[in-house]
Amino acid sequence: MAKKGLRGALLLSLVVLVLMAAGCGGEDKAAQAPQGPVPMKVVKAETRTMPQWGEFVGQISAVETVEVRARVAGFLIKRNFEEGGSVKKGDLLFVIDPKPFEEDLKQAQSGLQYNQALYKKAKKDFERFKKLYDEGVVSRDEYESYQTQVATYQAQIGDNQAKVENAKIQLGYTKIYASTDGLIGRVKVDVGNLVGQGENTLLATISTQDPVYVSFSISENDYVRATRSRMEKDTDRQIRLLLSDGNEYGHDGQVSMVDPTIDPQTGTLGIRVVFPNPENMLRPGQYAKVRVLITNIDDAVVVPARAVMDVQGMKSLYVVGADGKVKSQPVKIGFEVDNLTVVKEGLKVDDMVIVDGIRRVRPGMDIKPIVVPMTDDGSQPAPAATPAAEAQDTEKKDS
Repeated sequence: MAKKGLRGALLLSLVVLVLMAAGCGGEDKAAQAPQGPVPMKVVKAETRTMPQWGEFVGQISAVETVEVRARVAGFLIKRNFEEGGSVKKGDLLFVIDPKPFEEDLKQAQSGLQYNQALYKKAKKDFERFKKLYDEGVVSRDEYESYQTQVATYQAQIGDNQAKVENAKIQLGYTKIYASTDGLIGRVKVDVGNLVGQGENTLLATISTQDPVYVSFSISENDYVRATRSRMEKDTDRQIRLLLSDGNEYGHDGQVSMVDPTIDPQTGTLGIRVVFPNPENMLRPGQYAKVRVLITNIDDAVVVPARAVMDVQGMKSLYVVGADGKVKSQPVKIGFEVDNLTVVKEGLKVDDMVIVDGIRRVRPGMDIKPIVVPMTDDGSQPAPAATPAAEAQDTEKKDS
């Protein structure tokens, strides 16, 4: 009986092992079963009118830069502003000790008054001697002597008046005012120092802030194309500015000046553009990229920029054929605007291009293309759902 029980247990174990092996084989076959084409969203290549922009490195400068200098010699006794602050035209900035100039003015006024008194007396004497001369009482020499004396004092009065005016001007120079609105820089000379001795000492510099200039150079070819495009089409926003953080400046520029000649050594033309600067974001000396609209290209074939692959300088796209097969298509790329890239060669209108998930794609892969629209900035909706997700959605709809 014991032997029969042992044989029964062994037979049962063998049956269990066979069933388990059969089950594992079924799972492997299920895993190895083909799942069909993978659904993936694609966009169709389109034609659009694309603006071609040129980018040039420009430097910002103030429209006006005024040097504040001492025009008379004296000790600086007052500074009336904060360094780096804003000043208005007519604001008092510096004061030079006025006492020596006040004394000079008093002396000039005294000389004027003295000669005016002498002139007044000489004029009365001349009028009296003129009557006597007309009556024949005095000689002609005496008459002419008094006439000369009057003319002499009259000339001296003119000289004294000029000295008084000059003294007033020199005294006025002791108070230094802002000649324009803007930001004033660091003080070059501290209060208490002697300034203006032998030279017009630089005290500070004022730079206007709104608007500002941006200067850059453009090639002769780009200048001709940009000028022709501007003449043929009334296009807004032709000159823009990219700041150092990569963001576009909120105000557009206008051409202020173009150099009369092209530099023969570089073949470039200097251009100066004026930009509004109401927020004082732009500062003189700052560098920025100037974007100039060169021309508008009609019927340009475009795809989203992120669809382009670059392998050792070779550009390519993943294109889906009519049979659903993926192939790597070499292309020649033009310029990029707002996340859209112009394809010059290698792509036709309505060719289906994979944009998202290109790292998971390989040439020869069989996919089920789902065409989605290309937006203005080259973006597209969220990536396509996986087969499992689609199956779950189907189950939810059936239930």
